[in-house]
Amino acid sequence: MNCIALGLLSLVLSSCASYKMGSTPKAEGLTDVRVLYIPTVQNETDETAVPGIVTNALLQEIDREGTFRHARKDESDASLEITVKKIERVSIRQSTEQFLTSLQYQLILTLEYRLYNMKEKKEIIPPTQVKGTTTFFVQGDQTESQRQALPPAAISAAQNLVTAISSRGW
Repeated sequence: MNCIALGLLSLVLSSCASYKMGSTPKAEGLTDVRVLYIPTVQNETDETAVPGIVTNALLQEIDREGTFRHARKDESDASLEITVKKIERVSIRQSTEQFLTSLQYQLILTLEYRLYNMKEKKEIIPPTQVKGTTTFFVQGDQTESQRQALPPAAISAAQNLVTAISSRGW
């Protein structure tokens, strides 16, 4: 009976041996990456205010999420390069009174990111796309309504991007 209890105790203790308190598993290549350098987002769209909005949203999301932190280039383990590829507006609610008039749109912001290990001089994550979305109502000027919807779409895209990188080991 003593042998069985000892065997069960060793089995229970060894089953938790690889658990690490407070850490999430990271994918291969990301285990040594803790600090990210994030240059200003590149822009392939006609919307001029997008790079600053997306860069700020991304920095705030990295701070909020906590798996990584951001710093200057010379202090960082890896560089996260981001390009705004596309901004789409899709009509989701039509006016019942005026034909061909949309009242509500969905804004879709498409980003492409690449993670490059600066110390080992190799690519960790190849170019990958992520999207962020929000909805907005047209109130007066359609262009201004869309411009005001850009920050929530950038926050959504930043959340999806940071989640994709930090949960890559799952």
